[in-house]
Amino acid sequence: MIQKTIIATLLAFLSGTPLLRSQSIDTVHVDTLLSVTDSLISAVIEEIKKEIKDEAAEMKIDIKDGMNDIHIEIIDRDTYHIVRRPRKPKATIEETRQYWGYNSQMTDPGSMIITPNQLGVQSNYLPELDNAKSIHFGIEQLWGFNLIRGKVRIFTGVRYDIHNYRFQNEFTRITENQPEFTAIQVGGPLIDPIPVEKSKLVVNYIGVPVALGFQDRPGDNSKFSAKVGVHTGYRVRTHTKIKETGGNVEKQFDDFNMNDFYMSPFVNINYGDVGLYLRYPMTDLFKKDQGASTQSLQFGITLKMS
Repeated sequence: MIQKTIIATLLAFLSGTPLLRSQSIDTVHVDTLLSVTDSLISAVIEEIKKEIKDEAAEMKIDIKDGMNDIHIEIIDRDTYHIVRRPRKPKATIEETRQYWGYNSQMTDPGSMIITPNQLGVQSNYLPELDNAKSIHFGIEQLWGFNLIRGKVRIFTGVRYDIHNYRFQNEFTRITENQPEFTAIQVGGPLIDPIPVEKSKLVVNYIGVPVALGFQDRPGDNSKFSAKVGVHTGYRVRTHTKIKETGGNVEKQFDDFNMNDFYMSPFVNINYGDVGLYLRYPMTDLFKKDQGASTQSLQFGITLKMS
């Protein structure tokens, strides 16, 4: 650039010119030198000012904060505009959550059948549960798609659930390969039950939730959020587990007349990374006419993982 050439010429002229090192110089030469020097210095200063002004003119600066974009446009050295405009919300956000809670069954008394036999008391419904140990665990990956300003979104994804039904009576046995769900409270006159520590039924599901969600902030880091939706699932595995007092564990795998599909409306309310959830299935736990009319209610806490 021209100012660099002028500055270099001036420095070379002032530091190395033979005219300054001459021992004999007349007054005319000195006046000429001073005049040239003053002119060069003035030219350099004017060029620097012009360059600063040219580079500052039409300058545009963008600053982003959490909620807005701040746009600064410098027209010249003394005039600028500041425009604050809302940031466009993300079209899609991701969310991974864990669910920890309890299973509580609700059975229609009119559909319950009890039949005493030689092994004990037989029934077509789940015996009384130990609710404190009937644990439900689930994990889901959701994608939220923007509907209104990033605060109202529709969510969908994939979810995996494990339902544990722990029986209060450890001598409860679930019989496999039966035309109807069959539970027996072992202890009849012809059997001496082996001492056990636990008896439970475990059902695994994989499914797809669909929900309408609200959040107080349009991004991923909202404080308050809530979802209302429906979760549909497919049963992928069912087994019983008996743990004897001596440590021996016995498992049996069967469908145990459990329904292959289920549909469950749900509501989640979250603050930060922690929340509460409630699910009430619309489908019966057992297949039609293969067990008592039973629904399983789940409730507990959610933990955000991402």
